[in-house]
Amino acid sequence: MERRLVLIMGIWQIIDGLITIIFYGLGNQLNLFGFNSGNVTYLKQLDATYGNIFLFVSSFGVVLIGLGIVNILLSKKYIKDDQIHFKMGMYIMIQSLLSYFILDFISLILGMTAGVLLIAKNKSIRLKKKLV
Repeated sequence: MERRLVLIMGIWQIIDGLITIIFYGLGNQLNLFGFNSGNVTYLKQLDATYGNIFLFVSSFGVVLIGLGIVNILLSKKYIKDDQIHFKMGMYIMIQSLLSYFILDFISLILGMTAGVLLIAKNKSIRLKKKLV
């Protein structure tokens, strides 16, 4: 269950990163270039300011895509049944907390659910190994 949640979270983060780059970055950049005005200095100021914003938005989108790829790799290769994954559970919980700060509520819900499931599963596996 938690593997699927981490996989879905990774796919969502890739989609969210692409949306961020395409619609917020490139879309607004194209709107700026399509702006017709006789005031050339105003256009140059907008371009200088928006060029920096475009780099920030694009960098943020690339970070989201990178986190999505890492989460997909975690879900496919590293999260296995009947193994203790304390560090991965904490990583996903920290990533969910960061999702809260950037207001990505889909990643927040998926990550918190997967993190809590992983940590609870770790405790049950640890207790099972003590009894055996």
